[in-house]
Amino acid sequence: MSLKKSIGALAGALVLGVSLVACGGGASTPDLAGLRDELVGTWELASADSADETWDEGVVEDMADAGMLVTLDLDEDGNLIYNEVGNQQDGSWSVKDDGSLSFEIGGATVDVPYEDDQLTLKSGDMTMVFEKESDEPNMDRQPEDNAGALDEGLTEDVVDDAPDDLGDDVDTDDFAYVFTDDMIYMQEMIYLGAEQTASLDVTIADDETLLFQVTGLATDFEGDTGYLVHIENRTDTDLVISNQTTELDGSDVYDYATLLCTVRAGESADGFFYFDSDYCTVSEGSSLNAIFAAQDISQTPVGIWTLTL
Repeated sequence: MSLKKSIGALAGALVLGVSLVACGGGASTPDLAGLRDELVGTWELASADSADETWDEGVVEDMADAGMLVTLDLDEDGNLIYNEVGNQQDGSWSVKDDGSLSFEIGGATVDVPYEDDQLTLKSGDMTMVFEKESDEPNMDRQPEDNAGALDEGLTEDVVDDAPDDLGDDVDTDDFAYVFTDDMIYMQEMIYLGAEQTASLDVTIADDETLLFQVTGLATDFEGDTGYLVHIENRTDTDLVISNQTTELDGSDVYDYATLLCTVRAGESADGFFYFDSDYCTVSEGSSLNAIFAAQDISQTPVGIWTLTL
């Protein structure tokens, strides 16, 4: 579950405009023209590390298989496009006389040396390694191009609503963080990363508080299985809906099952109720017993519902 639970750690690394530093060094007597030609093209994320997470080649390949990319496009005119899973910014790049690479993006100008055919960018405790994918940059890249080959309307909504700051100021000890744009964006990305494998039409709640439905079975690119849900908030209060107990095929799997779906007052949202594939798997023949609760920002319960499948 590392990718879904930590996608916000990478998102916004350059968008925040913080100081970035690249690892490595350039040649002592660089061929500047040759270096510029070598750098032009599309660069894709190869790996990423932070204090809490390590995204190795396998995780990044799984992201790419799902169409969820982190890319740098550098053209011959010095233009730059950075896109991380649909969150995109334009900038510029240049090669200095000493052979160092300079980026200007997100309000920051940073020196980016290049070594061993890799660009290694650091932002806070996040280190991102990029490798060249193509000699031809995609300067027509659109934000949704990197968000996955998923429902176009939903992808556009995610891109349009993506927050400028994904996580630096979030205090996870305060329940209010669940209601931030950061978390809502992450929940939308989790939903968009799940591919439906079977349709379902089960209503959990249809009252003055919620319309709460299970719409299908799904599998995401990490191999986790679960249920797609659709929730309509019929109140004038922002609510978060989560599972409180979960039994799958007669076993208590609460620790390995996650639904956390925030729905703004009077709005609707879709979510993915997923189960960690290291411990359990959902199939069409699975039996499920679960209790769900809706809470407001003060953690006051406003409704409890049960589901038996």
